[in-house]
Amino acid sequence: MLERDPVVDTEFMERCLVLALQAEGRTAPNPVVGAVVTDAEGRIVGEGYHQKAGEPHAEVFAFDAAGERARGGTLYVNLEPCCHYGKTPPCAERVIASGVTRVVVGMQDPNPKVGGGGIAALRGAGITVDLAVMEEECQWANRAFVSKITRHRPWVTLKMAATLDGRIADREGRSRWISGGVAQAYVQKLRNTNDCILIGANTARIDDPELTVRDVPGGRNPARAVIDTRATLNETARLLIDRNDGSRVFIFTDVKVTNGFPAHVEVVKTESKDGRLNLQLVLAHLGGAGINSVLCEGGGKLAGSLLEAGLVDEVHWIVAPKILCDDRAVSSVSSELAVPLEDLRMLKNIRVERLGNDVIIVGTL
Repeated sequence: MLERDPVVDTEFMERCLVLALQAEGRTAPNPVVGAVVTDAEGRIVGEGYHQKAGEPHAEVFAFDAAGERARGGTLYVNLEPCCHYGKTPPCAERVIASGVTRVVVGMQDPNPKVGGGGIAALRGAGITVDLAVMEEECQWANRAFVSKITRHRPWVTLKMAATLDGRIADREGRSRWISGGVAQAYVQKLRNTNDCILIGANTARIDDPELTVRDVPGGRNPARAVIDTRATLNETARLLIDRNDGSRVFIFTDVKVTNGFPAHVEVVKTESKDGRLNLQLVLAHLGGAGINSVLCEGGGKLAGSLLEAGLVDEVHWIVAPKILCDDRAVSSVSSELAVPLEDLRMLKNIRVERLGNDVIIVGTL
C-alpha cells in the first residue's frame, strides 16, 4: 500500500466532489456522492457518482469500472460508505469485497442509520480508513442533505433580483425583466440544482410563472411549491401544468380545498397564525416528501417571512444597475417587524460576481 500523501489525497477528493456535483439536484432524498478508485500504484482505475435516488451508489460504479485492479488500492469517497440496506445493498460490503486496503473519506455520514457504522465496518475488516479529508468542502457539497438529516428541513436558498433602490416590481406588480439575460441564465442553473422552487401566491397570480428549467443542457424541472394561504390559485396557473416528467407541485394553504387539481398536485392544509402559514411546517413537509433543497424566488412578503423565521440559509442577490424611484413599487423584502440596526442580518462567506451588466452577491446566513 502506498504511504499517505496529503497532497494526493486532496487531489483525488477534489475529483470526488467534481463527480458528485454532476448530480446536484437529482439525488434527493439521498446525498451527492462521488468515488475514485486507484490501484496499488496510485493510478485511477475507476470512477463513479450517485446519479439518482434508487440507483447504484458511487462506489458501485467506481468498483465496476476498476474490477480486479482495485485490489491493494485505495477508495476515495466524499461521504462515508453506507452500512444499511435501503433501495440498494450496503456499500461497505462492496468496499470490503473489492480488495482495497485503504479508504479515504471526506466526511462522516450524519444519517443515524450510518453515523460511523460504515467506517467501523471497514476498519473491522482490516481496511485502513482516513477520515476528514477536505471535510469543509465535503460538508458544503452536501449542505442540503445535512440540513434535512440534522434539522429535519431542506436547505433554503433565497434568490432575489432587485433594482438599486431595492424594488423587485413596479407598483402594478410587473417584474419582467429587472435583470439581464446573463443573470436570467444564472437563475435557470440555480433551478436546475435545487429540488424545489418556492413562491408566494401573489407572485403566482401576477407573474403566472412556469417555474421550469430552460436552456440548460441536461436540465430537469424541480418540484414547485406555492404558499397560498387563502387558496386563491387558479387551476389554470402555468406552474400547475403536468410536465409528464415526474415533477411534483405542492400548494400550502390553511383552508379546505375542493378544487379538482390533477394527481401530481398535492394540497397541504397547514397551520397558520394571523393569516400566515407556519413556514417551519411547510419546510418540514417538503423534507418529508424527499426534498433536500428549496429555492425561494419570491415575492417580498414570503422572503420577509422566511428571514423573520430564521429559515434562510443561503442568499443569491442579483442587483441590476437600474433605479425605479417609486415608493409604491414592490420591495424586495417586506416585513412589519421593527428591527434595530444592531440586529441587522449580515451575510457570511460572501462572493461577488458580475453577470453581464448586473452584479450578484452570494452568501450564507
